Amino acid sequence: MIGIAGNRVAILVAALAMLALLFVPLAKSDYTNALFRGILMYGAMSYGWNVIGGYTGYVSFGNVVFFGIGAYAAALLATHGITDIGLSIVAAMVAAALFAVVLGIPVLRLQGHYFGIATLSIALAAQDLISNIDAFGATNGLSPKAATLFGAAVPYVVTYYAMWVVCALALAGTYAVSRSRLGYALVAIRENEGAAAVLGINPTKYKVIAWAISGMMGGGAGAVFVYANSYIDPATAFAVDNNVFPIVMALLGGVGTVAGPLLGAFILTAINETLWNHFPFIHTLFFGAVIVIVVLFLPRGLLALIAARRSWSLYVQHLRAYRV
Repeated sequence: MIGIAGNRVAILVAALAMLALLFVPLAKSDYTNALFRGILMYGAMSYGWNVIGGYTGYVSFGNVVFFGIGAYAAALLATHGITDIGLSIVAAMVAAALFAVVLGIPVLRLQGHYFGIATLSIALAAQDLISNIDAFGATNGLSPKAATLFGAAVPYVVTYYAMWVVCALALAGTYAVSRSRLGYALVAIRENEGAAAVLGINPTKYKVIAWAISGMMGGGAGAVFVYANSYIDPATAFAVDNNVFPIVMALLGGVGTVAGPLLGAFILTAINETLWNHFPFIHTLFFGAVIVIVVLFLPRGLLALIAARRSWSLYVQHLRAYRV
């Protein structure tokens, strides 16, 4: 183990996987690029959720709002002639972080299911608000121009590498958090917020910082998505999939770890793609069953199960706990 980062081998494998993903565009397949760009996007979003839900212990059901804010920040810049993808990512991350700070100060004083309901309400409210503002394209959405970099036009494949950068930063950021005083403060809050406060940790301050970091990761992914998709509207920006998938991916891989979200993104995307190809009409039913299985049997994720010396006994404990 490395502090609260997780298993050393798992972190190394995640880093090697990220390096391998750099070579995906060499296949020169639009389908392959889109598939792995999706893995990187959900990986970044899952890392964002993992900071607030995994390390801090505050389960957010509305983190998709950061993805939507990032997407619209980039789209609005594009409509005003600013199409530099690097600048768009930075602007989106800043916008999402500011949103997290402003709303986090009051909302993060809530705990448990009250916090979860509040975050879900924020996401729904944001979608309805944007749907009724003409400057955001209302329900018709926005179609940004092609991305540029340092003033020069770039090929479409740049959106893949841009998403890789966002996911790599999310992974590196999570590792940095897990190795810092911030990470240990977040875990202390997760384990016992009252005791953490007694020890001199300011819970509100650290929770707001965690949510801001979480927002930056989701916002960056949203900015790249706009240029990859060439269109954004409220239904797409705040889609249920974009809200649920990152949570399940973190749970599947292992919450509160560095490698977990990326592992979950790979596995869940593979399952989702397989089910969609073979069972298109009942795809949602099967995928829902997968989510139930993950929550029921793997509440701590695959990494925790692999690390457990008595894996089968861990399964039995979960079965008894839920009386299955």
